[in-house]
Amino acid sequence: MTWLEALLPFRARNNFEAAALLAQSKNLLRLAAAWPRVKRTLPAPPGPEEVVDLERLWVGTRIDFIGWGEMTGLHLAAVLAGFKVLQGNQVIFPDGTVSHLAEALIKKQAAGKFLAEMDLKPGDLRK
Repeated sequence: MTWLEALLPFRARNNFEAAALLAQSKNLLRLAAAWPRVKRTLPAPPGPEEVVDLERLWVGTRIDFIGWGEMTGLHLAAVLAGFKVLQGNQVIFPDGTVSHLAEALIKKQAAGKFLAEMDLKPGDLRK
């Protein structure tokens, strides 16, 4: 079993409260958007019948917090504080994925920013 498969049930949860936290913080949104590209080292994936202990998995995961800060332009203290919020609310996962609601929110925010920067309306892209 791969980590992607093992963590699917966690990513698929409808965690609306965590998505609301993400939507209200530019720093958290930046950190979550960059999370898939952060360098990390995970332990070996679980066996086919092994139950995933997310807490233990986080303890065994090594994360490049300095690189994450450089990617997002955030100070290391903000990265560490944001990590605790994102991790604790199960917005991000050790394999570099984010919850499905967080992913949808990140895409929506990015699309909205793009349209605003280009001075476009949603219908303009269909032409």
